[in-house]
Amino acid sequence: YYLYKNLSTVDNNISKTSKVIDDCLNIRSSIQLLNDKIKGPLEKSTQKNTVLPFVFLLGNHSSGKSSFVNYICQRKVQVAGVAPTDDNFTIIAPGPVDVDSDGPALVGDPDLGFSSLQTFGPQLVHHTQLKVRNNLAITNFMIVDSPGMIDSPMIRENDTRYNDTFDIDKNKKNSKISKSSKRAVMERGYDFENVCKWFAERADVILLFFDPDKPGTTGETLSILTNSLIGMDHKLHIILNKADQFKQIHDFARAYGSLCWNLSKVIQRKDLPQIYTMCLPPSHRSNNQLNNPSTNENDRESKNLIDLEETREVVVEKVLNAPYRRIDNEISRLSDAVQLLHMYSTVISDVIKNYRRNRFNSRLIVAASNFVSIGVVGGTVTLGMPNEIVLVSALIGGIVTLTSIWWQNKYTDEQANLSISATEIKNVYDRLYSKRIADNDEFIESLWTRVKDHIVRSINGNELKNMSLISNNEIHSLEKIIDIEIPKLRRLAAPSVNK
Repeated sequence: YYLYKNLSTVDNNISKTSKVIDDCLNIRSSIQLLNDKIKGPLEKSTQKNTVLPFVFLLGNHSSGKSSFVNYICQRKVQVAGVAPTDDNFTIIAPGPVDVDSDGPALVGDPDLGFSSLQTFGPQLVHHTQLKVRNNLAITNFMIVDSPGMIDSPMIRENDTRYNDTFDIDKNKKNSKISKSSKRAVMERGYDFENVCKWFAERADVILLFFDPDKPGTTGETLSILTNSLIGMDHKLHIILNKADQFKQIHDFARAYGSLCWNLSKVIQRKDLPQIYTMCLPPSHRSNNQLNNPSTNENDRESKNLIDLEETREVVVEKVLNAPYRRIDNEISRLSDAVQLLHMYSTVISDVIKNYRRNRFNSRLIVAASNFVSIGVVGGTVTLGMPNEIVLVSALIGGIVTLTSIWWQNKYTDEQANLSISATEIKNVYDRLYSKRIADNDEFIESLWTRVKDHIVRSINGNELKNMSLISNNEIHSLEKIIDIEIPKLRRLAAPSVNK
């Protein structure tokens, strides 16, 4: 109630975007029908975003996330400290009075936009909380503070990136990741990597914090950067916090270089994203930082600290712009969903047609063999042959018929499984998108990476046999959204410029 009541304070410029956001939701609802029909890659739960825009904070424990929350809110909301202080996903929202809600109440509310978190299981739900606070400096967006990331990597079965780390023998056909490694996937009690991806996809700004003591990337940070935050560079900002703790310039250079080196291992491109080096004012630091003699009040006048403070205000500005990014992020989410569903529909449609063509041909063979068997029996009767010969020909004809039916069933099962195999799916993709592949279209390759994983994971041979055909009109409707509707929404959301 308090969160809904606070919506009346949202800036008028944000309110003007409601029509565009409503149009995005309507289009998303229209494509959801096709997605559910063909077991598509889009979530089956509601696609409505959270009730307010939000900023998502990630980072190692003691990297300064909680202190930054308190600084942005201009009041103490989170407990800050060097040791891990909180293992919850905490949503901080503005409201007229201070109210705390537990995970079940937050996730159970259909209007707040967090309902689909329940798909990650009760452990996550019970490690999520909502804090509504009055007198916050923020009035039109929320902040989501995440648990500090730790050094234990999230290893998935068949994930070969960490084979050397866990001594997996690649030459053994049935080699598996050890049981202890598999348990690392769920050591928090829920899938931390995919939960972070859920928040990141819906967030309007993402801040990833590092601190001087741990400028490297922990195991979970590696998983988050390579899986959860992929394709979100446009709203991701990397921060080296507490930079005022360095006593010597070479200490700063060593930590900064170490961070860049570790990031280069997981961000596969020549140019690394900008790293914001900043610090918080003394009044918003943890006790450990306040006792550090290098962070006394006099240091604030130094040129280096002034530079760090200016960088901090740049980050703060990006945070405060989160509500204005909501409309662009909504259109981007819609565009990504339609592009993904279009490729999935195109590939699956071709797979279904090929399977049905093979099934039809096999039925023709069975029908032909049955026709021949009946003809032979009929011929023996017409020619007046002895009953023994007629009986034998009928028996042979029956055996041929039963055998052909058995073969047809076995053949169609094999064809269904073959059609949905990773190799055959790749062949279909190569044929349908041969021109764009030849042009080295990296966008289409990135879409395919996500589509193929979903097909192989979600559809089996029996399901393929029962799937409905996808009409050309359904695929054309997706193309219309991509070519006409989304550009139209972009124009409506674009800022006014002088021409």
